Amino acid sequence: MAASKPNLQFFKDCSKISLSVSQIKQGVVMVLNLLMEQKMQAVDIQVAKSLDISCGEEQKELFKAECDKYMTTKTFKEGTKGTYGQVICCDTLKFCSGPFYTQIWFFAVCGGVALLLIGIIGIVVFLLCCRKKIGGGKSGGGKTKSTEKTTSKDKSKSEELF
Repeated sequence: MAASKPNLQFFKDCSKISLSVSQIKQGVVMVLNLLMEQKMQAVDIQVAKSLDISCGEEQKELFKAECDKYMTTKTFKEGTKGTYGQVICCDTLKFCSGPFYTQIWFFAVCGGVALLLIGIIGIVVFLLCCRKKIGGGKSGGGKTKSTEKTTSKDKSKSEELF
């Protein structure tokens, strides 16, 4: 019944689902277990992704438990897209986390490290240029004078020989 045409309005405001009644809780668990590995039609995927999920703590715990069960299934491990479990647990409720390098915090850390390295390189280059300007004028002039002296001495010695 629920597998052929699911009623996704059930997820629209899940805070209204009373889980204190055990029969309702069992019914929700049963429906979720039936749906999790089944493929959604394209229309249902868009509806599920656009739903406003506003669950209370009790409802989120139930969904988390069911999503944890779904994440142990072959369908999830193979990475099958478009199943109810993938859309509800991963896309809508954000219970599935991908590899660390696909998460936002990783890009922020990499950006910070890159900026830090650029800053350090910039400071080193700046200090080397300033040091060269300060020390380069004194030692550079001395070298040219000493080469001139040696060349003039060499000329005088060569003149004496001839």
